Formats: sequence, C-alpha cells, structure tokens
Amino acid sequence: MALGESQGFCSSWEWDNILHSMTRVNQLLEHEDYISYMEKIDGLEKERRFCKHGFEHGLNVARIAYAYLLEKGELLLSKESIYAAAFLHDIGRWVEYETGEDHAVASARLALPLLEVCRFNSDDIQVILNGILEHRRHPEDNLTTLGEALALADDWARDCRHCSLQDLCYKYNQTMNQVMY
Repeated sequence: MALGESQGFCSSWEWDNILHSMTRVNQLLEHEDYISYMEKIDGLEKERRFCKHGFEHGLNVARIAYAYLLEKGELLLSKESIYAAAFLHDIGRWVEYETGEDHAVASARLALPLLEVCRFNSDDIQVILNGILEHRRHPEDNLTTLGEALALADDWARDCRHCSLQDLCYKYNQTMNQVMY
C-alpha cells in the first residue's frame, strides 16, 4: 500500500487524473489575455467598496455552481466547463466600467477566443457562452441549466451577512444573509 492510501489520500494515479481533469481551466487561468483582463478589473475596482470580481469571486462561483448542479442532478457539463464558465463570467467587467456595455455581453465576447485556444469543443463553448450571457438574469427567467447555476452562484458567493454596505448595495436582499452553499 502506498504512503497515504490507508489514510484516504489519493494515489499518484488518482492525483494525476485530478490534475489532468482541469488542464484547460488551468490553461485559461494562465493565458495572457485572461491575466490582462483580471489585472484591468483589479485596477478599476481598487477603490470599490462593494464586492469585487477577481479570481476569488470566480473560484467561489465555480465551486458553488458545481455543487448546485451536482445536488440538482443536472450535471450535463464537465466540471472543467462549469469552472471555465465561472472564471469567465465577469471578465468583461472592465469593458463595462470603461464603456457602459453590459459586462455579460462583453464577457461572452472576450471568452470565445479563450475557450477556443484552450480547446473546448464547439458544443461546450456554446453552452458556456449562453451561461455567461444569462448570469445576470433572474434564475426564474427560464434560463439554461448553466445560466441558472451561474446566476444563483454569483449571488450566493457573496458574504452579505458581514458586509457593512448592505443598506447601500443594489444587489442586497435579506435572503442573502442565509448560507446557501
């Protein structure tokens, strides 16, 4: 028995499979355009008092959306595609700050070449782009499965319970004090 197996740790084969299952997401996160967009967002949100839209937000949205879809029994996309969508859903924020264009539209436009370079297939790309476009809409608006998961996770990823700006926030409502995931 290999070291750690008796304690419930992954074998080296299992660990390699876990790492390779997220190869395209890691390529995406290391892509120069993705990094550039996130740096622009970080710079433009430096003085922002409300929730920010950096890497941590994307990771929280990814984890919550994935858990939500698992629990709902509607895991029609790979974990990698769900995570990619979550990391990309706000990359157009800087465009919205600079031009006023809806960041969901800008994010989908900026995401397309990144998804292609990272070799997502055309069907997954279309689902991911639709989810990104829908992430700002209300979850009860007949959204795609991924759009619904992203919309819910986008709100549930925020720590509204401990926020001193609740009275000033346009997104805040009492239900956001509840732990959902």
